[in-house]
Amino acid sequence: MSNIPQIHGDKTPIRIHYIVEWAEKRGLSQADIVREIGADKSLVSRWFSGMLPKEDYLMRLAALFGTDVHGLFRDPEDDWLLKFFRDKSEAQRERAIEMLQIFFKENGKTGTNG
Repeated sequence: MSNIPQIHGDKTPIRIHYIVEWAEKRGLSQADIVREIGADKSLVSRWFSGMLPKEDYLMRLAALFGTDVHGLFRDPEDDWLLKFFRDKSEAQRERAIEMLQIFFKENGKTGTNG
């Protein structure tokens, strides 16, 4: 036992990113991430331990997880849109997407095929 007092030992450390949670949410292991984005396995392991990836890898991770770079710094459960669609059927999701495309139509074109 150490006699060095621990200050605020009961506090949760500040999170740098939520890569582990995003990987879990998408059902991806560290090996999957290594394979999908071409990163070294030791590098991915360090990310899972809390190290911050460089910008290039942040962009690759965001694309892999289906979010933007800023999303990597938020718990995936904090995404209100994700929460909204969680209990919806695929047909309901597709209909909502169609409605959003109509709502955000620019110059007579939607953001997808136009």
